[in-house]
Amino acid sequence: MERDKKGKFLKGTNNDLFEGYGKWYDKKGYPSIWVDGKNVQLHVFIWERENGERPLGYHIHHIDENKKNYNINNLLCCSPGDHKKIHAGWEKDSKGNWDKKPCKDCKKLLTLDNFYPRKGLTPLNRCKPCSSIYWKNQRTPEFIEKKKTYLKEYYERNKNK
Repeated sequence: MERDKKGKFLKGTNNDLFEGYGKWYDKKGYPSIWVDGKNVQLHVFIWERENGERPLGYHIHHIDENKKNYNINNLLCCSPGDHKKIHAGWEKDSKGNWDKKPCKDCKKLLTLDNFYPRKGLTPLNRCKPCSSIYWKNQRTPEFIEKKKTYLKEYYERNKNK
């Protein structure tokens, strides 16, 4: 059985090493290593080694979205909100401000003024034309009946919890 540079056995690593540390993949598919008694995701380890400790609560994003590519040029430190926007398909303008996002229904990439605003939150996930269609369909008798049936069954299932 293989040992790391400190002489400890490399458990569960299939003899896959990264700079002397045993490497394995966690349940989300991220390469991980064991450093100073802690399980550390490899992309976080590499980013922090190059840039220092990451700010509290911040995420390290894979620019090409390949979890197995932990090259420092492929890693970006970002806030949780920005990380969600990146994965949701938002785009920034030349000044670095978020200015476009995709509509949930028509999938078009539109500027934020094409979405209804929400007080203190990001705009709705449907553009204005798709929102009109969605809410018009919510008022059909079939949909209203289906919703009533669902809610009745839901409350029956959960009344004793």
